[in-house]
Amino acid sequence: MQVNLGGIVHLSTVDWKGLSSMVVFLRGCPLRCPHCHNRELQKGENLVELYTIINEIAKVKTMGCPLGSGQINLEEAYKRLAAIPSVNAVILSGGEPLAQVDQAIALAHAAKGLGLKVGLETCGYYPERLSRLLKNRLVENRLIDKVFLDIKAALRDPEYEKATGIADVAPRVLESLRLAMNSEVPFEVRTAVFPEMPLSTDLIKIAKTLIELKKEYPKSNMDSMVLHQGRPMDREFEPVQMERIRALSRSVNGLVDIIVRDTTRSNLAFNQ
Repeated sequence: MQVNLGGIVHLSTVDWKGLSSMVVFLRGCPLRCPHCHNRELQKGENLVELYTIINEIAKVKTMGCPLGSGQINLEEAYKRLAAIPSVNAVILSGGEPLAQVDQAIALAHAAKGLGLKVGLETCGYYPERLSRLLKNRLVENRLIDKVFLDIKAALRDPEYEKATGIADVAPRVLESLRLAMNSEVPFEVRTAVFPEMPLSTDLIKIAKTLIELKKEYPKSNMDSMVLHQGRPMDREFEPVQMERIRALSRSVNGLVDIIVRDTTRSNLAFNQ
């Protein structure tokens, strides 16, 4: 099996709070968000054999993390392994990892076989594919240990069409949110803040949707709603200051558990 690989961050301490994670980016995304930070992964082709990525996961799991950046070179990466604690989780990201659902499932199985936790970052566009992963089990263990669901705006058009660049996405995301609420899998709702969106009124609408669904699914395992800086790809705008994001968070404080998080990646190895 081949994977259309976007890249690998060998060590991240910001993507999954409390865990050191390897992040595998899969190419392909149905959305065209105007401020997409990984726009180069929306399309394009970089086919890599599945076992190559699994070998990378296994090496980082057992030996540590290769420092620096550049093109994937397994021999060089092996030589440059750093004496730091090994990762304990793999996060499938993108793009949209569920655009390559069979590959995502195969990578998740491989990571679990190595004793790693598996996280999934998704935009929620493919609820039927998300359902496959949420229901997939390994004997008594879940295949997916945590879902990070990106909600970009109030779950209705025209707000969601403006945020994603295409129409009719909101119903898909709402269905994915319902699936996450109705599963046993812990999940986190994430919303990126950009200079012009979302507004505080949008955040209140998102929070109210979460409240209504939590009433419908009282056993849901939602951790929190996280606000974080939207990052420019080519310096097209200045990131929103953290103080403004904290002010936005106060508009929904008391409605849902809200966390403001700086998810800036720094000093991490991103390889393509």
